[in-house]
Amino acid sequence: MKLLRSVFNRKYLHQYRFLVILGSVIIFIGTLTITQDYLDAHRNGGSFYFSESLLFKTIWLLFIPGLILLNKSLQNQSLESIQRTVLYIIIPVLIHLLVLPFVFLFFSITFYEGRFGLYKIFTYTLANDFHKLLLIYGTFVFVYKYFWAEKETQSSQNAPFLDKIVINNGQEKTIVHVEDIQIIRSETPYVALHLENRKYLYTDSLKSISKQLDDSIFLRVHKSTVVNINSVVSYKSRLNGDYDLRLKNGDLVRLSRTYALDFKKRFNTPSSG
Repeated sequence: MKLLRSVFNRKYLHQYRFLVILGSVIIFIGTLTITQDYLDAHRNGGSFYFSESLLFKTIWLLFIPGLILLNKSLQNQSLESIQRTVLYIIIPVLIHLLVLPFVFLFFSITFYEGRFGLYKIFTYTLANDFHKLLLIYGTFVFVYKYFWAEKETQSSQNAPFLDKIVINNGQEKTIVHVEDIQIIRSETPYVALHLENRKYLYTDSLKSISKQLDDSIFLRVHKSTVVNINSVVSYKSRLNGDYDLRLKNGDLVRLSRTYALDFKKRFNTPSSG
């Protein structure tokens, strides 16, 4: 358990450091662009207004919350396909493009009596900054995919599987043997560990705990559910691609069509019906 925590902490420490460095770089670039505005104004004999220059650099400040939210979103996702990777680049770019005009307009109304309209702001950003959005969000996603996610997979493969989980309940600590767990469900910010006659709440995410379990025994059957396949006694089709799994304790668990093929492979059964 200490080894797993060490690996977990190192991974998130690297991500935190990267976010801090990236945030510092973004602030530095924003400062450079303001300096460039000043030098251009000085060279052309024009006037330089720091507040107005800063207003047009709002795009850089939005990268900081944007990248933090993107990082949180990627924690529970897989980027195995090119389409999904592209999606996680395009979505934050579009959100940034849509949010920026309203933030810009707010500061424009507050400090400049609304001299800059939404359409003007949006078209200016689209014409001058779209490539910056693609570059920064694209770089972040590819670093996550080819560095962080790969390191996480390697760490989880090298780490031993969990065999016991300690549940803290005030001063009392209950030891749960992993082999006795029949269902694990996400109940953010906890996971619910269902045994035959008991249920425990454990502080962890479904993705994190799944990586610590033997994947030949514990199988994802739904986006929010993992089951111990040794506890499955039967399964029945819903005739829509989904299935109902019946467990030893009598519970019915939904098997989503997304995970049905992998489930059937564990029992060497055909993929149809």
